[in-house]
Amino acid sequence: MADKWSDQIRACGLFFISIVVLMVIPLVYHCFVFLTAIPLWEVQPWSCVILLLSFHTLFFLLVASYWKVIFTDAGGVPYELDEAWISELNLANRFGLEAEVSEKVDRESSEASPLNVQSAERKLDGRQRYCRKCRKFKPDRAHHCKYCGRCVLKMDHHCPWVNNCIGFNNYKFFMLFCSYACMTCFYVAVTLFTGFVEIVVEKRPFQFGWIEFEYMVVFFLMSAVSIVLTGFTGFHYMLLLKNMSTIEHVEKRDPTKKDQVNPFDLGPGKNWEQVFGPNPWLWFIPVGTMSPGLDGVKWETSEHVQGAGGAGGA
Repeated sequence: MADKWSDQIRACGLFFISIVVLMVIPLVYHCFVFLTAIPLWEVQPWSCVILLLSFHTLFFLLVASYWKVIFTDAGGVPYELDEAWISELNLANRFGLEAEVSEKVDRESSEASPLNVQSAERKLDGRQRYCRKCRKFKPDRAHHCKYCGRCVLKMDHHCPWVNNCIGFNNYKFFMLFCSYACMTCFYVAVTLFTGFVEIVVEKRPFQFGWIEFEYMVVFFLMSAVSIVLTGFTGFHYMLLLKNMSTIEHVEKRDPTKKDQVNPFDLGPGKNWEQVFGPNPWLWFIPVGTMSPGLDGVKWETSEHVQGAGGAGGA
């Protein structure tokens, strides 16, 4: 049943992408470029140039971000179960017990082994988080996606509109996609609205035909999408500045966890750089620019920051 549901969700994702690519984008492009901007060339050429340049800049960044968020892998757990854990797990399954790590196994494991990764998130009994479906360790902030059938690093959510998980590797592209979609929709809606105002103020004769119908459809569609996306994008920027994923935000609602401090919150500046990178010139361009040293497995925590600050002060 779960596999059938996952297949349905992924089919819906492909359907949503088809709607956006084959219907919404061509409709908006035709309405703005061919029905709004180009007809101004003979009357107001500079207005035509400004409208076309502004629109195509936003349009290119939007499409590029959409492409990247769709085809960039969100990030999977990079290591397989080591032999020690396989043995422990097989024994535990035979006797119906939880797998435990012996001191001998812990000592003999290499520093790169997940057994020795210092995690901020552990089970209630203090053990390392482990996914029985993937048969892999679950690093901090990793969660299993039932639609993709695997654990995803710093998983935020599974987005049907891009038919992909949003996680460690593509979260920047997701934020840029939402931002440019919001700005493009708002820009188109405002431009069309000013045209409606001019018709009313100048008392031009108005005949409702197919062109006017297309104007109305695009205007109301762009207005609705811009309103919805403004709140949605603002919510994600709030989470970004707190270094919190949507899953972590939902878990925070749990009465047993509401008083817990987010250990990954390093301050707005460092939180921003973890997603957009240290180079301001590349922040708003859909290219990979993560903060150096990040691999999605090991995460700096606020305790480390405080400790470094204390050491520096001493």
